[in-house]
Amino acid sequence: MGTKRKTLFFAFFLLLSSAHSFYLPGVAPRDFQRGDPLYVKVNKLSSSKTQLPYDYYFLNYCKPPKIVNNAENLGEVLRGDRIENSVYTVRICDLLWCCFLVADKPYG
Repeated sequence: MGTKRKTLFFAFFLLLSSAHSFYLPGVAPRDFQRGDPLYVKVNKLSSSKTQLPYDYYFLNYCKPPKIVNNAENLGEVLRGDRIENSVYTVRICDLLWCCFLVADKPYG
């Protein structure tokens, strides 16, 4: 009976400890504070009419002064994703209602 009780206790401990954790390969957790900037990144434009995707800035969207590739993990590089910066920035925990994102400044 002692061995069975120890096994149950061990199994319960394993279930309890794994309930509060996760792991997503290639993504490191980040901590943000109120008011920290969250930079919006862009990838590509895909269409149901063409087979090949377009570069995000192929069309006449607002471009940042310098376009920088921001691959964050090996998977994005191997898939050929071109993660680039954009002119849009939002702030953590800023409550803004019905605002437009316009070149680094939210307007209401």
